[in-house]
Amino acid sequence: MNTPRFSIIIPTYQRRELVKALVCSLAAQRFEAGFEVIVVVDGSKDGTAEALRELRTPFELTVIEQPNSGAATARNRGAELARGEILLFLDDDMEADTQLLAEHDRSHGQGVEVVLGHLPLHPDSPSNVISEAVGSWAEERVRILSAPGARLTLHDLLTGQLSLSRQAFQACRGFDTNFTQGGGFGNEDIDFGYRLQRLGYRIVFNPRAVSRQKYVVGPREHLRQWREAGRADVAFARKHPDEAKTLFELNGAGLRTNRWLWRPLPNVPFLAAAVIGVLRRLAIALVEHGVRHRFAGRLFFQVRAAEYWRGVHEAGGLPRPRRLRVLAYHAIRDLNGSPAVGPYSVPPASFRRHLDALHRLGFHFISADELLHFLAGGAGLPRRPVLLTFDDGYADLLTEVLPLLQERRIPAVAFAVSGRVGRTNEWDEAIGAPTLRLLDWSGLHKLAASGVEIGAHSRTHRALNRLTEQEMIDELAGSRADLEAGGLVRPRMFAYPEGEYDTRVVRAAKTAGIQAAFTVKPGVVESGDDPHQIPRIEILRADTGWRFLWKVIRCGQKWRSASHLVENGRRDLNL
Repeated sequence: MNTPRFSIIIPTYQRRELVKALVCSLAAQRFEAGFEVIVVVDGSKDGTAEALRELRTPFELTVIEQPNSGAATARNRGAELARGEILLFLDDDMEADTQLLAEHDRSHGQGVEVVLGHLPLHPDSPSNVISEAVGSWAEERVRILSAPGARLTLHDLLTGQLSLSRQAFQACRGFDTNFTQGGGFGNEDIDFGYRLQRLGYRIVFNPRAVSRQKYVVGPREHLRQWREAGRADVAFARKHPDEAKTLFELNGAGLRTNRWLWRPLPNVPFLAAAVIGVLRRLAIALVEHGVRHRFAGRLFFQVRAAEYWRGVHEAGGLPRPRRLRVLAYHAIRDLNGSPAVGPYSVPPASFRRHLDALHRLGFHFISADELLHFLAGGAGLPRRPVLLTFDDGYADLLTEVLPLLQERRIPAVAFAVSGRVGRTNEWDEAIGAPTLRLLDWSGLHKLAASGVEIGAHSRTHRALNRLTEQEMIDELAGSRADLEAGGLVRPRMFAYPEGEYDTRVVRAAKTAGIQAAFTVKPGVVESGDDPHQIPRIEILRADTGWRFLWKVIRCGQKWRSASHLVENGRRDLNL
């Protein structure tokens, strides 16, 4: 079978007639080389797949169905099955110009690796203030990007029409599915484009590569998308902190109405819901009734800004320097009454309640990458940030913890004792503790593949401050080497066994190349703190209900009474 020059990949959801029109328009391509079309039906229930399979096309048409998983997953699925030299991604609301493939081919023939095209508004789009704005944006975009020396911004890196070589796609490892997981909206495209730029790929804009957009999104859906876009922008800023300021400036962070009204308003939820709710209903009604007065447009786009900043607030707000809580867990297992380890065990039901409580109080879970950026002073954090860590590497991490982390999309760090992988907690058995199974290499790999950062916890779990210099180096550097030799990424992080450390240990940790080392000294982490003396709040079996909240809010202080929590909690939660 001949390899086609292009594989056109189209993700679609609940847009049967639009995607049919797009596929039919591709039949008119004036392009001599071969191409194939792959449509990924992302959980549609409107008969899209059946309608597409009934079409007769002059090119090979493949229709794939999958549960609703989002555009990023759909594009990746299409790319996996593509046979073409060049992958061309098109949105399902486009109509292809007859020269579309020829223009992309011309650009690639000139040595360009990634090509963006022009997305003018299709004349059949519903006429209202929203479609007018979309059309104006497209014309302004082509004017700016066609000028000599034009530079692409983050907002230009769109996959509504984008082509790239198969090699470039593979080098970028596809789209990040976290952005659109479960059918969500926003930023999988600019994240993909940004990563291509960081890898050194040249991205150019070809104004003659045209696909016309039939913008049929109604006002309700449009506002919902912008609220989701606010959340997605926070996710992008947390993943790429160097671009956070630029991204939010592109979305008008500095405009007066945003700075003084829409950005702070969500801090008073009941007021935000009331004000935005009234304005939203009015703006939607005006658009749905076809009102074209300037007031209708201004009102709608102010409400859109309000929804965007509401989404930003819901995702943790603009990343900025904040006080970070790091929680330290051990066994997630009911070991009530067990010698030595019983007090340090947390039953699975209690752990679930801990996560529920943190969510209700508005805490946002951060990743190991975010922590390192934060400690280096190069990134902010979302509102009320918290990092989960787990010491020792017990087998219950796989059975009790990982399902909850995956269900709630929570990142975490797990510290493994490299010389005891697949064995038991021998350091505790010596003092009468029950035997607990530790994760084997397969279990550690499963954790890592699921996004859990694997850190080192020494080779034998001995207190480092009681060792000689050589023994200390062996435990620090050796544990990292062991885990790497076991097929894991060389650990960047280390947890001091038993929380014991001194100046010698800290110096040795730095010498060993460890980027972040954790204690069990209670406290919060602030930007610029010593990355080799990171405080943590140790969570114990007794930390339930108000006691747990008190410990987290008051950063490890002992429980006093509920009245103290009521009195002081508000101030401490205003992080």
